Amino acid sequence: MKKPNIQQIKLKCGIDVVVDWRAKKKCECGADIWFGMTKKKRWMPITLVGLAEWDTHYADCPLADKFRKNRKV
Repeated sequence: MKKPNIQQIKLKCGIDVVVDWRAKKKCECGADIWFGMTKKKRWMPITLVGLAEWDTHYADCPLADKFRKNRKV
């Protein structure tokens, strides 16, 4: 059975997101990422962290601080 293009999933951290699987990107760290829309209508980068487990890419990206909006100056 083919996976639907748009699907709601629960991340390892417990957040529900809606993902368009056709929109795969590449992070500057080299990892494959997708963007999930949260309930608050915010985009969150997600990545595969296990066989079928997804989590926010900020949890394991070595460049995460570069992309955070609330950076300390």
